[in-house]
Amino acid sequence: MRVANRSPRAVIGTGLKYVVGFLACVWMLFPIYWTLTTAFKTREAILGSTPVFVPTLITFEHFRTIFSGSVDIQANILNSVLVAVAAVGIGILIGVPAAYALSRMDVPRKGDIGFWILSTRMAPPLAILIPLVGFYFAAGIGQGLIGLTVTHLLITVPLIIWIVKGFIDDLPDSLEESAMVDGCNRLQALRTVVFPLVAPGVAAAAFIAFIFSWNNYVLALYLTTGESATLPIAVSNSVGTYSIQWGQLGAAVTVTILPPVVLSLLIRNYLVAGMTMGAVKG
Repeated sequence: MRVANRSPRAVIGTGLKYVVGFLACVWMLFPIYWTLTTAFKTREAILGSTPVFVPTLITFEHFRTIFSGSVDIQANILNSVLVAVAAVGIGILIGVPAAYALSRMDVPRKGDIGFWILSTRMAPPLAILIPLVGFYFAAGIGQGLIGLTVTHLLITVPLIIWIVKGFIDDLPDSLEESAMVDGCNRLQALRTVVFPLVAPGVAAAAFIAFIFSWNNYVLALYLTTGESATLPIAVSNSVGTYSIQWGQLGAAVTVTILPPVVLSLLIRNYLVAGMTMGAVKG
């Protein structure tokens, strides 16, 4: 009845919205689809004059090349995993208590402190590279995983603090007050009351921080060398001076995007709960 009573202009407008939305999805997802299919295409299909949108002949040669051939990105994958996990883990240990302090405790000039923490995300990475490189070489950790992990904390800690602080702000103060009346101190109230309630928000913040750390290219380019290079550096090596190894590039990109996708599937329940916490429910 509602559809029958709608005017032709409203029906056309709704149809146009769906068409525009569909075209926007195709526009955004087609590069990902093309990259994934390129990883499984033969060299002839990739370099042929006629584009092959749906490959009929599947090959895993490009994956064999990047894992056991002249490229061998296994060490790069391990480096990326170590850096991302360490940056996110340490970021949570620092960020969650800091977010609680900024949300609940009477910290002098905490508004200015919060803005300063947020402002660290406004500076481009290249603006901090020169002093960081000099400092790391003076400290003896230049071009290694330790220096890169410490630098990634500049990305993960502000993100975690600001995201988790928003979730803690939505919790009523009476929860911690009740726990402290029962004998808990601030740290125990944070561990036993606040943290379990904001765990979905912490998971969402950790996931976003993991993506930022996993995909970072600029910092790894200047702060790592051959043995300590991360996966984005290995992907860029598929682009040579005179040629581009399209199959290897597609396979390397496919391997790069798999960990965030798998991680999102594993913690999808926490992510959904984290994204909906604080939403107005009617």
